[in-house]
Amino acid sequence: MLPDPRFITRASEILESYRRRLGHDLFDRSGDPAEDGRRLFELPMAVLAHDASPTPLLDWANLAAARAFDATPESLLGRPSAATAPADAVADRGKLFEALARDGFVTGYSGVRVSLTGRRFVIDDVTVLEVTDATGRPAGHAAVIGATRPADA
Repeated sequence: MLPDPRFITRASEILESYRRRLGHDLFDRSGDPAEDGRRLFELPMAVLAHDASPTPLLDWANLAAARAFDATPESLLGRPSAATAPADAVADRGKLFEALARDGFVTGYSGVRVSLTGRRFVIDDVTVLEVTDATGRPAGHAAVIGATRPADA
């Protein structure tokens, strides 16, 4: 995935948007987009992003996100972002996106998610942010997941 220039560009958009929105870098950056994309891909915290289409589709996922969702990064791409949450979490996601529209980012978010195998789990200490492209146009959202844990039965 990393040699693909689109994957590196998307990683750069996520990292630049994180810096602009939160006022600091997610990690110490090298200045080389390919190297920073590799670092983001291998970051121990799960990172996912979806595009800005009317039904947002996942378009970036790192190794930790793939593990959390019982998947490979490639198998997550193209899936509807809403499918990562169980049907009973619609109201919760709605509140999250209202806050995003108002503030541009949300920190400390927690919520239930569902893996590709159907396993429910909780994401904690999540930062969700609006992503923009190099020209400043809206380009979807990204989530940096601080921790995961099993969902209560």
